[in-house]
Amino acid sequence: MGRWDLVQLRCANFMSCTLEERLALILLELSENFGVPDGKAVRLTLPARHRDLAELVGASRPRITEHLSLFERKHLISRDSRQLVINRDRLESFLAQTHISAESREFRKVATR
Repeated sequence: MGRWDLVQLRCANFMSCTLEERLALILLELSENFGVPDGKAVRLTLPARHRDLAELVGASRPRITEHLSLFERKHLISRDSRQLVINRDRLESFLAQTHISAESREFRKVATR
């Protein structure tokens, strides 16, 4: 797949995602393309500035900072020497849970109509 195809695929996938989900997806993508194994996690080899992440997910820098702090409290990511360390297993589980929750909310909306 070319780079443009990947951008189009990301945009299509982002349409129905929350900011939290979009950020998680971007972190997984970055860890896949620019990460090195670090124990059970993956360390990003490039600087993940909040401003850059905000541009990638279509949000403001303060909102990204807020969500990254939340991800740290949930132990989905950590910081070490100004580098992000992504716990891929936990982040993927988190995404699966949010997806299941969203589907059940949609089901309840349809069922109550």
